Amino acid sequence: MNCSVKCAYDGHRACHISPLHMTPSTEIEISSLPLVSILIRSIDRTHLLQEALASVARQSYARIEILVVAAVPDHSAMETSCGPYPLRLIPTDDPLHRCRAANVALAAARGAYLLILDDDDWLLPEHVEKLVEALAEAPELLAAYTGVQPSDPAGNAQGPALGLPFDDLRLLAGNWMPPLAVLFRREVIDLGCRFDESLDLFEDWDFWLQISCHSAFAHAPGVSAHYRIHASSGVHENAPFVGPAYSHLYGKWRHLWSEGQVAQMMARVWAFPDQQQRIAEQEGGIAQLKQRISALEQQIRTQDQVLDERQEHIEAIWRSRSWRITRPLRGLHRATFVIPLLNKAIRNPRRAWRFAQRAAQQTPRGDWQGLLRRLLKPETRANANYSNWLARFEPAAESYPRFRQAAEAWQPPPIITVVMPTYNSDVELLEAAIGSVLGQVYPHWQLCIADDASDSPEVKALLERHASTDPRIQVVFRPVNGHISAASNSALALAEGDFVALLDHDDLLHPLALWFIAQAIVEHPEASLIYTDEDKLSLDGERCDPYFKCDFNYELVLAQNMLSHLGCYRRALLNEIGGFREGFEGSQDYDLALRAVERLRPDQIVHIPRVLYHWRIVAGSTASSITQKPYALTAAHRALKEHLQRRGIAAEVMPAPEIPHYTRVQFPLPTPSPLVSILIPTRDRAQLLSVCIESIRQRTTYTPYEIIVVDNGSEEANTLQLLDRLRDSGVRVLSDDGPFNYSRLNNGAAEQAQGSVLCLMNNDIEIITPHWLEEMVSFAEQDGVGAVGARLWYPTDKLQHGGVILGLGGVAGHSFLNYERGETGHFGRAALHQSLSAVTAACMVVKKSIYQEVGGLDERLSVSFNDIDFCLRLREAGYRNVWTPYAEMFHHESASRGQETTPAKQARFASEVAFMNDKWANELLDDPAYSPNLTLTANDFSLAWPPRIAQISFDRS
Repeated sequence: MNCSVKCAYDGHRACHISPLHMTPSTEIEISSLPLVSILIRSIDRTHLLQEALASVARQSYARIEILVVAAVPDHSAMETSCGPYPLRLIPTDDPLHRCRAANVALAAARGAYLLILDDDDWLLPEHVEKLVEALAEAPELLAAYTGVQPSDPAGNAQGPALGLPFDDLRLLAGNWMPPLAVLFRREVIDLGCRFDESLDLFEDWDFWLQISCHSAFAHAPGVSAHYRIHASSGVHENAPFVGPAYSHLYGKWRHLWSEGQVAQMMARVWAFPDQQQRIAEQEGGIAQLKQRISALEQQIRTQDQVLDERQEHIEAIWRSRSWRITRPLRGLHRATFVIPLLNKAIRNPRRAWRFAQRAAQQTPRGDWQGLLRRLLKPETRANANYSNWLARFEPAAESYPRFRQAAEAWQPPPIITVVMPTYNSDVELLEAAIGSVLGQVYPHWQLCIADDASDSPEVKALLERHASTDPRIQVVFRPVNGHISAASNSALALAEGDFVALLDHDDLLHPLALWFIAQAIVEHPEASLIYTDEDKLSLDGERCDPYFKCDFNYELVLAQNMLSHLGCYRRALLNEIGGFREGFEGSQDYDLALRAVERLRPDQIVHIPRVLYHWRIVAGSTASSITQKPYALTAAHRALKEHLQRRGIAAEVMPAPEIPHYTRVQFPLPTPSPLVSILIPTRDRAQLLSVCIESIRQRTTYTPYEIIVVDNGSEEANTLQLLDRLRDSGVRVLSDDGPFNYSRLNNGAAEQAQGSVLCLMNNDIEIITPHWLEEMVSFAEQDGVGAVGARLWYPTDKLQHGGVILGLGGVAGHSFLNYERGETGHFGRAALHQSLSAVTAACMVVKKSIYQEVGGLDERLSVSFNDIDFCLRLREAGYRNVWTPYAEMFHHESASRGQETTPAKQARFASEVAFMNDKWANELLDDPAYSPNLTLTANDFSLAWPPRIAQISFDRS
């Protein structure tokens, strides 16, 4: 360890010794360090207290005592969480007020330095050492503070860090130092500083003001602690600046406001115009940037137009006679390099010649293989934009009569009721919405419209006109406005169809929407909920932003309402659940879907992978921006919370950190938390293994867990020494000297694991998020869940594992590979928890009983695809595999095993590919967690050319 802590007693630099590496020879050096008393105020929140204590146990500073003022006597069991530091429990019969608890702790502390820590906050390992050093460097000061990061109840960072440079005037105006931010000397107690027990809020602010009467505060830059904004703790309640709590503090400390300080405040007020001028200058710069962006967008539109023209040209070539004639020759392109060049020459001889010349110029003389690679480089398909994709692959209008004729064979034909609430609708958009129903190819429908007491005579006239001209349209005019849920129920009361489809008054149905719904009803007689893909209509009427959905995905439904647009329900089911519930306006369809899902089996929920609903982007709609209806988010969270409560799950619902208009559900852990066995196969590469295990120990807040390292014939001296140290520190090290077989190594370790939950982990993993194991275990403990995967990043902060998609690149591939942090993928799929067909075993959590139930990893797959095969067998057994982005790690992929560069490795890989294709051929081409409209040749959820959707076959008879 480096010498890094100055001793405040004698002014000389003392050698810092980590308590985890303490030997008898270092005890004298440690005893010369100032004792730090960490005073923890605790209520009945054992799981949070355990995290706080664990963060103290990981401190790099070597001389600490811990005092816990606790209202619950059994907190003494927490002593095992304190590592090498002694803990003293000060039990109380009843919970003490925060100020009283702090004063009791101050009186009992023995340290030269003191720090107040609440049980819902936690420290990073260098926190205490940094503050001790700051005080040692400023012996004339009584206190030092550093930055802390506010965090939400789940421990995720929320808002900017708190840690401004010290300013006595700023401290008079408000507090920016939470209790755990400050380390103060015992002398402040001798000077009479105490926590004011008459205060209900801001007792820490008042205490800092008391200290500031005697001393300034040393500021240690940086952030080294987390301050949890927790609903159960009154100290975190937001209070207005003009409230009684502020008035009390200002009244108490008004005498400190000197004339000079008032003058400083006035100077800052007079400086306000200068600040405004600088803001205006910045806004001018922003305006210039916007102009630049506008110019770039125009360039993009121009390029798009050029690409569209090139796409049309290419399609003309595909339809040409010469292209058809050369088709047999093109099929031979894998056998010879002549054919690709011939294709180029046929299409454009001059271009082919220029291409060959450039390839020759770019290739060093004599490098014939390089020249061939350049000559054979596959041409990229022209711009695969959505408009061209629609024109090429959607059924043409000329085929609609054949669809209508095919529907005549469905006896009896399903009747579909379209329900539409309206209120002061834009007449033009309402006319278009009704017209999209009138224009349906499938004729057996009913349109039920409820007008919610509109005061627009044009709306009433339009509705009456349509009701009088088509008997399938029925309208009810509500006498009073009751909002969208009440209006939807009024329309639903008119329904007579077997199924009910939901349509907003300003959106459009695709002409084939009800035809495909009816087909699904006929082909799936058990279906009770049918949903489709959707896109948006821009302001100029262009179709854009398609959402190609996956099949029913419960964990994704918990994150977003993927079942709406177009959602269609069996009418008997809607009657059974009571229709729409008032009070959920803005997310009434999400609440309806959640209540419906509770009563259905997954096979009763059918997805039609076609874009059949067009969501119009208009001012004030959530299609343009979710912020247009903030109440919709509140209603969605409430609907989700009640859904989970009805399922008997006491989970927390919160905004998804990276996409706040979606949600994150944090499931509770069982009590007590299950023992997790972390299985890590390894061979040499000591540095990788050391980083992996140290990151687990330093950054994991979950307990209990055990680490089992499976050594597969390591030979390097530094690795063998590391394994010996790991054994001494409590890690179980198993030996398997056979040929490398990832499946066998894990299966053997699983047999000897003592935990009821297994965590398969590569030796090249490095933990990022402290709550990774809580997140993964909480999912693994849910009914019906098999394997749980994590979000893995390359050390370059590019995404390595965002879940596995079957068939991607052949057998399977990682979605959103190499995405940057902040990129959330196709409708949030790179940043939301969801079910997937497979997740990587580089970090995978699964119950041991389930692992054994399906026979563990298949040892016939020694290196590749054993995790994919395992997940598919879990799915075959009826389990869902889940991927969560909230457990994050770095993955130095295949660093120890290397790439497939030798003939033997390539042959082994080919055999494993053949194994997967033979065993799972059908599954690899039809991943229910992916869309057949999306490509299998790229990882970015881009369009498939052509889509893998089944073509409609019409009976010619």
